[in-house]
Amino acid sequence: MRGVIGLDFGTTNTLCAWMDGENPIIVPNERGERATPSVVAVSDSGEILVGSSARNQALADPHSALFGVKRLLGKARTAEFGGSIHSPEDAAAAILSKVKLDAEHFLGFEVDSAVITVPARFGDPQRRAVRAAASRAGLKAERIMNEPSAAALARAWVSAKDDQDRLVLVYDFGGGTFDATVLRAKGGSCFVLSSEGDDTLGGMDIDTALYRDSADRFKSEFGIDPDADPYLARLLVDLCEKAKIELSTRDEATIAVPFLRGPDGLVHPSVKIDRLRFERIAAPFIDRSMALVQRVLGSAGVRASDVGALVLSGGSSRIPMARRLLGEAMGREADPRVNPDEIVALGAAVEAARIEGRLHGLSFTDVCSRTFGLEIDDGRFIPLIKKNEPLPAVGRQLFTTVEDYQRSVELHVIQGEDARAASGVSIGRFLLPGIRKAPKGDPRIAVEFTIDEGDMLIIRARDMDTGVEQSIAVFDGGLDSRSPQDRVLALAQIARRESAGLTVDAALSKELEEVLAMVPECAGDDQKAAMTATLLEGLLSELSARSALTDALHVDASELRFPGSGLRSSTEVLR
Repeated sequence: MRGVIGLDFGTTNTLCAWMDGENPIIVPNERGERATPSVVAVSDSGEILVGSSARNQALADPHSALFGVKRLLGKARTAEFGGSIHSPEDAAAAILSKVKLDAEHFLGFEVDSAVITVPARFGDPQRRAVRAAASRAGLKAERIMNEPSAAALARAWVSAKDDQDRLVLVYDFGGGTFDATVLRAKGGSCFVLSSEGDDTLGGMDIDTALYRDSADRFKSEFGIDPDADPYLARLLVDLCEKAKIELSTRDEATIAVPFLRGPDGLVHPSVKIDRLRFERIAAPFIDRSMALVQRVLGSAGVRASDVGALVLSGGSSRIPMARRLLGEAMGREADPRVNPDEIVALGAAVEAARIEGRLHGLSFTDVCSRTFGLEIDDGRFIPLIKKNEPLPAVGRQLFTTVEDYQRSVELHVIQGEDARAASGVSIGRFLLPGIRKAPKGDPRIAVEFTIDEGDMLIIRARDMDTGVEQSIAVFDGGLDSRSPQDRVLALAQIARRESAGLTVDAALSKELEEVLAMVPECAGDDQKAAMTATLLEGLLSELSARSALTDALHVDASELRFPGSGLRSSTEVLR
């Protein structure tokens, strides 16, 4: 037996859930814990540690552990811990692999697929990084699902017998990210209307602010500077996090570290944090979350008084000040049946069972949480699929050339919300060769963007004058950790495979032979390997116009520029 699990891969903790019959359950790890800390470390003997073991190792050696890996995905090439350099994807894969193994031990069968949740604000590079981490952990990401959508789905399953049509606001304040989502729910049916968020706002930011306050007090009151001692700093961060949690149910918490060597001898630093002081520290972050709540209501076109239910998700949503301000703004209390720490994982399990066909009577429609489009010749951004469009979504538009007799165009795909392409995030560059020779502005190139329910973006282009649909080479704009030698060897293998059996003109065939002959000379020469890889990428673009090359090519060509290529928007929009 094999199964699809639900994974809430969080900044602070990772949770796994499984649909057991009609009830989603949290799958405990090997220690019996319902949540596995999203921490990875290297022990003194070189062993990779994950979870509570890694947190403990961090206290012994702060430099051996990595916290908050989720915030690095899709943004950083490397992460340093344990005295060596790692990729964030490998660090995340270690966490997911541990959770996968624990799930297999608990469930008693092999797990090879998962529904993995991410913040709604995660961009395409971050989502690709999550998929890459899952693949390295031996998991197929059946779906990358927005966290607030998963929370809404969990509530919908619990409330499936509620036939009242109502608007629901999901307030998802996690360890590293924040999302707010408005959806319409009736029985087992959910339709997301709008989602807003911030992937740099979370509980760990409050922990950092609380640490800063405590460290300053340690220095002024006891003459001890935690910033100068990484071991003490790591311990103090952990104590601040625990104090924050304690202040959710108490009016006062104590942060104490006994037996420290101060300027005048041994001291036992201890500072008290009362609820008022904590709220002054946390207020800027909670205010940011409330501003996003107002924004999501506006983008959904509803008022606070229209909302019929509040769902809290994420550990930071337990903060009394957040609950109080949210309740005052919405005019109602949150749903008491929800466990904020577990609802996202439970929703992912519900979706996993729905994908497997084990659930019936449940429908769910999500929205695209980002805007996708193309850069055109004057640096403008032309959106084809806009943020908050229901999934699946399709966007079509006509484009034309910017130079006379132009034979190829480069489609630069952007994720962004600004009219300037430079303000967006580059997703990748897609070369469409072999277009009809004509004066500039004459060719009509139809471009279609499609995003399916699994958040997979597919791009197609064709010449409207000839009716011939051209295939395109997809150059992954994500980070590639392979060496230049590994890349050029992989590209050469793909080029040989794709050219086999194809009828190509003599010039292209000769050029391909010459470039492939350069490959053996690249051994030990990174500069030559990088240059040859670039030549091969260009040749593969030409081959793609003659073959069905789609998924085989996954190389970093985000810096490529193709001379004489470009697009201009046409006034006609395809319907």
